[in-house]
Amino acid sequence: MNTPTAPSARTGRSYIAFLIFIAILGAFSSLVNDMYLPTIPKMMREFHTTPSMTQMGLSMVMIGLGIGSVIWGSLSDRYGRKPMLIYSLLAFTVATAISIFSPNIHFFIICRLFQGIGAGGAMVLSYSIPTDLYDGRQLAKVMALVGAINGFAPAAAPLVGGAMADSIGWRGIFVVLLVIGAGMLAWSWKRPESLPPSKRIAAKGIKAYIKAYRALFANGRFMIYVLLKAIAIGLLYAYISSAPFIIQDHYGFTALQFGLIVGGNAIAIAIGSTLVMRFKVLKRGLVTGTVIMCLFAIGQAIMMYTGKGIILYEVMAVPMLLGSGMVFASANSLSMEVGRADAGTASAILNLVKYVFAAIVAPLVGIGNIMHSTAIAFVAIAVIALSLAIFAYRLSPLADMIKK
Repeated sequence: MNTPTAPSARTGRSYIAFLIFIAILGAFSSLVNDMYLPTIPKMMREFHTTPSMTQMGLSMVMIGLGIGSVIWGSLSDRYGRKPMLIYSLLAFTVATAISIFSPNIHFFIICRLFQGIGAGGAMVLSYSIPTDLYDGRQLAKVMALVGAINGFAPAAAPLVGGAMADSIGWRGIFVVLLVIGAGMLAWSWKRPESLPPSKRIAAKGIKAYIKAYRALFANGRFMIYVLLKAIAIGLLYAYISSAPFIIQDHYGFTALQFGLIVGGNAIAIAIGSTLVMRFKVLKRGLVTGTVIMCLFAIGQAIMMYTGKGIILYEVMAVPMLLGSGMVFASANSLSMEVGRADAGTASAILNLVKYVFAAIVAPLVGIGNIMHSTAIAFVAIAVIALSLAIFAYRLSPLADMIKK
């Protein structure tokens, strides 16, 4: 399914530029959270606060991402993708500029909410735009390739942030985010619209949006895929929000070394995103990735609770993240294929649910002994994910075939 604005060729400059553009949009959550991760312990000391309060910066931006997904995703079904993308990136850029001048942790947390609302537009439209232009296995390949590229965002962000942490601090890192936001705003202005007026929601008023949301929330197949993606994101952010304190404070590594470790681990996400495309029935790849992710999450929990060293921490983290990458790519494709009739709304639900879950998880790992609280969170998340995987496995495989 190609519209007149679709990069129809799978090679060539326009297609490559399209993939890069979508990949950067999809990487916004990683850039917003992961780049400043190495500075979190120093930020805690600068603002004279606690680990849990500092981690509220992660939670607040994820709540914002969820809210922004609903706002921009729904409006894009009615008014088109391009104007909503421009408005959302403008909101992100302004909020990022203001956050640089935060005098205390509370002001910073409020800025993070609006920063997340703006970034939510980039995230939700990174799923909606490809769904406008492609379907079937072509859509799955675009999603998998974008997922693989996005795997390098959490790989590069902590590494870049770690390299800059000592010299420019978190404020300098946010200046870099400001430049990225402004650059994407300018690029978005030049991109064509992907959703023609004939395919937009014609009805005015709130009833049209409520009807679309109600239909998708009532779709059991769609919600299983959404919840599995949300659980995987929750596990990832339990890992992300605890890693600076575990790797730097507990194991004694520097901010740069932390960036190298977490960045290297995140490459496993990219590998998992491409590996899942080897499954002819994508749903089986989703279930397989969930099982891998959960088994090693439980292993990681046991390792942290018993106080083992960094080597075992890494042995468990890498395959856990690889399984997460498999879940991300397959759940994205399957859920958007089911909800393609209202792609903006479907993408909004996908983002809202996952970031609400992640926002709840992130500060919980900072309560008490961070090794023990993170271990408990990992086990709880793994149990829920495995239960959902059983339901997904029982779904009819014919409906989940991604046709060539």
